[in-house]
Amino acid sequence: MFGETFLLECLSVLILPQLLQTSGSNYNPQCNPSACGSIPNISYPFRLKGDPESCGDSSYELVCENNTTSLYLNSQKYHVQAIDYQNFTIHLVDAALENDTCSFPQYSMFRHNLSENYPYSVYTYNSSKSRVLHKISWPITLMSCPYPINSAFFLETVHCGNRVFDSNASHRRHTYIKAGNLNASDVREMCSIDLIVMTSWPFKDVNNLLLSDIHSSLLYGFQLSWFTVTISYCKKRQYCRICYEKGSARFCSGKI
Repeated sequence: MFGETFLLECLSVLILPQLLQTSGSNYNPQCNPSACGSIPNISYPFRLKGDPESCGDSSYELVCENNTTSLYLNSQKYHVQAIDYQNFTIHLVDAALENDTCSFPQYSMFRHNLSENYPYSVYTYNSSKSRVLHKISWPITLMSCPYPINSAFFLETVHCGNRVFDSNASHRRHTYIKAGNLNASDVREMCSIDLIVMTSWPFKDVNNLLLSDIHSSLLYGFQLSWFTVTISYCKKRQYCRICYEKGSARFCSGKI
């Protein structure tokens, strides 16, 4: 744990800025930042569709539609709320959400979708707050059952009826929401997991929520990080091999 933590710390201070310039991406120091709507600084690793091919990384391409910056993940559209280049995070909101407490995303977006080769992660590293990776988004699970369940861990969407999942459902199903991690043992017999989405909303008590709280958390959106992906890229290609520490000074040796 110490070795990996120290590697992260070393990378964040010294290696990462150089890695971002020398990895197999299309980094071009002459590229001016792009802008769209409320996002004024779209720069490496991001690029805006239509930018010169030498600017940014195609894995992090954003689009500008109706003066709104958006990102497509697995063909699903998300509005970009902010990009934090110091914490290596991008803040997203599902574009399908409406101002209705019974409005939910139509497709799952959760951490198990983020494979090893995926350009984003739900973990990041903030050197100003800690020396270890920490989670920045957590799941909200929507489950339906053919019978009512009595559990303090689930919130039933009583007044939403079948609108939450399928307005054409021929059989009445009870729909429930669970914020935070869900264990396999929590899924009751004959119940089904219909949707798992992400949020970065700081819940105070996940076991005492209203439907309006869930909707607010969805409208708030979720964060993804590109930092841990860069770390993985570094390790696999041996951009950073050894880290030393002398007093308060830290440096890395190895091919860059």
